[in-house]
Amino acid sequence: MPPSSPTSPRQLLGVKHILAIASGKGGVGKTTVAVNLALALAQNGARVGLYDADLYGPNVPIMLGVTRKTSVKQDYVPTVRANARPYIPPLERFGIKVMSIGLLLATDATIMPEPSVVGDIIRQTLQDVRWGELDYLVIDLPPGTGEPQQTLVRTIPIAGVVIVTTPQDLSLMDASRSLGFFREAGLPILGVVENMSYLNCPHCGELVEVFHRSKHTWAIEDKTLELLGRIPMDIAISRGIDAGHPLVQAAPDSPGTKIFREIAAKLSYRLPR
Repeated sequence: MPPSSPTSPRQLLGVKHILAIASGKGGVGKTTVAVNLALALAQNGARVGLYDADLYGPNVPIMLGVTRKTSVKQDYVPTVRANARPYIPPLERFGIKVMSIGLLLATDATIMPEPSVVGDIIRQTLQDVRWGELDYLVIDLPPGTGEPQQTLVRTIPIAGVVIVTTPQDLSLMDASRSLGFFREAGLPILGVVENMSYLNCPHCGELVEVFHRSKHTWAIEDKTLELLGRIPMDIAISRGIDAGHPLVQAAPDSPGTKIFREIAAKLSYRLPR
């Protein structure tokens, strides 16, 4: 069983900025945003790592086209060690360094630890990876405000948080809860990404609002909160997921890729290399 979490944040050697991608609920495309933002930051010239912090449903490997038939040997499974030096090599994919529990276990394997130790497992794995020199380490958090969020905000020096939502009332309400959690923890909120925001009609080029748009916009709810960008519904995104080639890498000239790069530029301005 992992040890109790330390009470003060521990800097990751060589990592300049840790960027958390969060959402209040599942199904808003948070992992899609995290993966494509990491790739966009890298394509803008930054050294980038991507960490999948979802223990029960890690999707980052699948989005990057990585599957395992068998689990890795015990040497790379996080355990309590006297030596705190990082030892797990990350996967390098599309120019970024990646780690996920999904890279250590077979694709169809399950892990069912006691809920009380989930945060420590995620924290320890994060600290055990040999990240090297990074400008940004993007953490794809699971939805909600439970674990591992509770542990990570206490033990990892997170430089800023990006909240992912969709236009509907329910998604915005859940995102507001997540927003409140991170603000109470004293973390900077860098802004909001509205995913599946609209559709560009393939015939006339007009912008189509597919979902009912909430009357409670972010600008009204919180005038200090920046809307970093609106990601359209794009068939290229789902094709990229199916092919294991994310949008920014597979379709560099698509409208969605352009928006991800614009968001990455805004984040780089807020957290310069």
